[in-house]
Amino acid sequence: MKLTRIAKPLRSVQVRVTLAGDLNAALERYAHYYEHVHGDIVDSKALIPEILAAFLQADREFQSWSRSSSNSHHRRPNSSSTNGDAKSQG
Repeated sequence: MKLTRIAKPLRSVQVRVTLAGDLNAALERYAHYYEHVHGDIVDSKALIPEILAAFLQADREFQSWSRSSSNSHHRRPNSSSTNGDAKSQG
């Protein structure tokens, strides 16, 4: 078949983190810097996913590893397990 498998988008997840005081202060300063550069006010929490995405995209070693292991690490095991409880098989 010439058409490759259609990729299903991954679901979004909410992650709760606690930032150290100095890291939170730096994030607030970064939000002010963002406003200075772009002229738009932004909540510092909205920057976290953008900063994380930029970090991951800029990490060349991670990108190389991710490309080389994409076939072996992104495949899901067969859904027909012996007892149907994949959590207890760890």
